[in-house]
Amino acid sequence: MRFLCFATALAVLGTGCATGIPLERLEAQVLEADRWRREYEAERERAEAFALRMAQLESALEQVRLERAEAEQARAALLEELVRTEADRHALEEHNTQLLALEREVNELKELKEMHEELSDVWYESALERARRRLNNPPQPAAPPAAGNVAPTVP
Repeated sequence: MRFLCFATALAVLGTGCATGIPLERLEAQVLEADRWRREYEAERERAEAFALRMAQLESALEQVRLERAEAEQARAALLEELVRTEADRHALEEHNTQLLALEREVNELKELKEMHEELSDVWYESALERARRRLNNPPQPAAPPAAGNVAPTVP
């Protein structure tokens, strides 16, 4: 029985391979193969165009990432500068407060100096007035000296 199955299979294969493929069928297969080849090439071109577009988009995306990183670095630098500027402003405000206090002290000292000069002028004028009065008024004779304390008089 095995032999019969084997012989039948060989007979079917032998007759199938021995007969030629009809020309119409062969042309149809060639046309179908050409159509598949054209579709494959068109699909390959679309895939290459898509890959090129993907590469361009990835490049643009990388450029955007770089720009964002640069913007973040610039933002960090600006924040550092802002902190530095705020510290400088605070220091300048403190210095300004100190300068205003010193200016008030200087103004007070100027007022005290003016008052001192006025008082010095008053004291000087008062001393001059006293000196003038002493010069204009002859000295009063002092009480007569006691007998034992007589000073020799010069003729």
